[in-house]
Amino acid sequence: MSFRIFLSLIFLLSLTACVSVEDKTRLYSSHYSSHYSGELPPENTAACTLQSADTTIGGRALDPGSISLLNWNIYKGDGKNWQPDLDAYAAGHDIITLQEARLREELIDTLKRYAQEWTINTAFYIDEQATGVMTVSTSPVLHSCGYKTTEPLIRIPKSTLVSYYAIEGSEDKLLVANIHGINFTLGMAAYEQQLDELYRAIRHHSGPMIVAGDFNSWSEKRMAAVTRFRNDLRLSALEYRVNNKTHLFGNAIDHVFYRGLEPLNKKVWQVSSSDHNPISVNFRLLTAVDETILVRAGGE
Repeated sequence: MSFRIFLSLIFLLSLTACVSVEDKTRLYSSHYSSHYSGELPPENTAACTLQSADTTIGGRALDPGSISLLNWNIYKGDGKNWQPDLDAYAAGHDIITLQEARLREELIDTLKRYAQEWTINTAFYIDEQATGVMTVSTSPVLHSCGYKTTEPLIRIPKSTLVSYYAIEGSEDKLLVANIHGINFTLGMAAYEQQLDELYRAIRHHSGPMIVAGDFNSWSEKRMAAVTRFRNDLRLSALEYRVNNKTHLFGNAIDHVFYRGLEPLNKKVWQVSSSDHNPISVNFRLLTAVDETILVRAGGE
């Protein structure tokens, strides 16, 4: 175990006095309506499928020619200048996947400036404030499912959130999965189980898909497990000429994977307001003709 991980473990153990955990998975949203699941059972094996009734919710759909995503672990908003950084980087993005989002007033006020809606899947509470993965969007969520995985050593859960969005002019729906990978394990079993649970939840989705988050893929074995997960879902990975993504032991720990989409541009900012760097990417929806051309050309 590295010195950095050891310090992180000590820090998390010091939080146990103010951290509380519930058995049930809870989703909180900026809009409390029938298409949100308020509670899900702790058993994380159910598929997250979009029902026909979920597709009738009104609101602005995503633009198939430009779907912009920001992924960032914001370190619970404890870092200096996290609000101005979030203000600067969130602007112009249709979907924002946050990890370690702490539902404090400062975060809610920041999100309100973009008139966006959000859903958070609570992993635990810090001083009665929900903390977990949060997905923010400029378009209404059609359906959301949440999952939790308990850290084997420190017993504080990590959460995962799956959300669906309508795309203008398309019958396909975009699936966005937001994951915070478990960190403190002695082996690979719990880590692989978390990835497998997410795989089983989303494997039946036939449309475009984005899987983003802090995977905590800091070892070669963890990165190999992430690669198997990505391959099983036929997902592509973003490539960077200048790679500013957050690394640990030489391995990137934050990732954005995708399919049925083409990245138009991408960027990673280096920040001091979190121990993770935000990743930005702008996609366009691939049509059936596009995908046929890619296959014939030997592409993805």
